[in-house]
Amino acid sequence: MEWSDEVRLETPEQIDVDLELAGLGSRFLAIVWDWFWKGLFTFVLLVCFVIFLALLGQAALFEHPSKILIALVVAALYTFWLGYAIYFEVKWNGQTPGKWLVGIRVIQESGAPIDFRAACVRNLLALADMLPVFFLLGALLVVVTPRRQRLGDMAAGTLVIRERAVDLGEDPTEQLTEYATDEYTFTAAQIEKLTPADRTVLREFLRRYEGMSPRSGDRLALTLAEQFVKKIGYRLQEPFPDGWEACRFLASLLRDLEAMRRHG
Repeated sequence: MEWSDEVRLETPEQIDVDLELAGLGSRFLAIVWDWFWKGLFTFVLLVCFVIFLALLGQAALFEHPSKILIALVVAALYTFWLGYAIYFEVKWNGQTPGKWLVGIRVIQESGAPIDFRAACVRNLLALADMLPVFFLLGALLVVVTPRRQRLGDMAAGTLVIRERAVDLGEDPTEQLTEYATDEYTFTAAQIEKLTPADRTVLREFLRRYEGMSPRSGDRLALTLAEQFVKKIGYRLQEPFPDGWEACRFLASLLRDLEAMRRHG
């Protein structure tokens, strides 16, 4: 079995992207942070609920709670704790507050952002990963599997990776965007649809474009540009006439993406 801290994914655009897999320590720290936030919010909700019952004159329900009340409270808490992870992983592009603080992210094995189905599967199986005690099974699988996947990751087809800046050597952003033009500008809503993996694809393509054969470079530029047009919902006045124009579009997209990253 070949085991590595990194995984190489081939994007649909046939560009290899090397990603660093998140280790057991960073994943555990993210869980601790998420437990803190969930615990804090749960405490606040319970306090508000008790105050609400007291205002209604029903505080005695907590002095001698019925089995039905206990079951309802437990079900509500379980739903909240499960929904917390699913909601944030979908809305925050694979990150919960804990994962964001630690600098890790969940993606699909294809390199695409995690979707609702995958988020549900990996988090529903978190209970199995807790067996026999305190995530022992999940921790063991993360250590021994080639891609550091727990049971939920294997079932959902997901990976947990570390966020890191891509080392482009001597290639500054200005050089990568030298083909950019004011003919292509993008709204904040369009730029926000791009993921860190998309940024890597754009930068890697523009870095390698001049070294490609004209035919291969133009073909790949057209393929990439058409995919990004669909992804961000950009309306072209007319199709790209050639690969060079597609390259200008991609450079302009990277220019605006980097500007948004710099200025928030």
